[in-house]
Amino acid sequence: MEAPLHRRWIDNRCMPRRGGITPEFYAGVDEFIQLASSQESFIRLGVLKCPCMKCECLKFKPVNEVKRDLCKHGFMKGYYYWTNHGEEIPIMPQNVIVNEYYREDNFRDQFNPYEQMVMDAAGPSHVPATMQGAFSESGHQSYNIEEPPNENAKAFYEMLSAAQSPLYSGCDAESELSAAKIDCCPNSCMLYYKDDQFERSCKFCNHPRFKSARSGTGKFKEIPFKRMWYLPLIPRLQRIYASTITASNMRWHYENRREFGVLSHPSDDEAWKYFDRTHPDFSTDPRNVRLGLCADGFTPYGQSGRPYSCWPVIVTPYNLPPGLCLKREFMFLTVIIPGPSNPKSKIDVFLQPLIDELKLLWHEGVLTYDISTKQNFMMKAALLWTINDFPAYGMLSGWMTSGRLACPYCMENTKAFNLKYGGKTSYFDCHR
Repeated sequence: MEAPLHRRWIDNRCMPRRGGITPEFYAGVDEFIQLASSQESFIRLGVLKCPCMKCECLKFKPVNEVKRDLCKHGFMKGYYYWTNHGEEIPIMPQNVIVNEYYREDNFRDQFNPYEQMVMDAAGPSHVPATMQGAFSESGHQSYNIEEPPNENAKAFYEMLSAAQSPLYSGCDAESELSAAKIDCCPNSCMLYYKDDQFERSCKFCNHPRFKSARSGTGKFKEIPFKRMWYLPLIPRLQRIYASTITASNMRWHYENRREFGVLSHPSDDEAWKYFDRTHPDFSTDPRNVRLGLCADGFTPYGQSGRPYSCWPVIVTPYNLPPGLCLKREFMFLTVIIPGPSNPKSKIDVFLQPLIDELKLLWHEGVLTYDISTKQNFMMKAALLWTINDFPAYGMLSGWMTSGRLACPYCMENTKAFNLKYGGKTSYFDCHR
């Protein structure tokens, strides 16, 4: 857990080279003693739980001994909010969730003290379990993340670690920004999701959901054959409107019109304008979100490793200015489709949770607090396009992108023909 701004003195106990205690730490210990001594339990008993590195709030000691131990050993790890001594963790205002992109130190100066307090209250991001353990539970052993076998594996681990960034250890944020692990059929027939979450076998191929494996204690436990990860989209879109910086930038596409013929943002494209003309109720509020979806296969072990292909699905809001649209912080990893092979025509099975959220955002909307206007509004969203190569296009659209009818525009009117001897489909009419 990273120390909040007003408690960083806890990690700066010793002065450099001289080994003494910093005056800042002395003052912080006095602040702690003053808070803890004001509690009813101390007034009644006359002793305090010692939060030093050795005692870890397991021993009761007089005030002078607590102060001595704190100066000698320091506070126990991660004890930045003194909850065992009467302090309450600050709670976020309703409907306000802060984007982790603006939690970094180099962006803190852009916030007023109240916003910094809200960010500190949310607590830092954490990874609840290593991805190796997650893949092991699903029956596909991953690589050792301590020593990635190659650069692809290292990048893959970084991508999966970034997927955990919304998982705060804070109070309300944890319930809203948690990742879901959803069991699925090894043959990609179905997800154990919603009405099927308690099923024990696949409804289509009858493959069992679990396998038995021996745990570290020697007992047998049930482990799913295959499991996917889903990171909810709606809470992350709501967080964009929780910052004074990003909330106003979500109207950039509407407030910064370009002259005709200039293409510098997706909103200048004819597809965007046609969508606005077709759905005027949606386009009336510029805060409604336009989304793009990107999906492609990823091989973490490289070409020389064992064959394994997982499919990350990334959703990006295009309301933002061109300089922010494709920033890493605004590319929301929503689905991690497990391997070892690509889902092919069954990719829609794994997209069910995302489709459910997109349908909710399109038909009903979600109540969201816009901090730039200090009011709530019904946030809606629309998926305008997908970004992918041609094979992935076929998987997402359902159109067969191979053979004679490969062109999704010409369809049956294509001039393709098969070579006489090789049998290969050829296009001699300038098709790309």
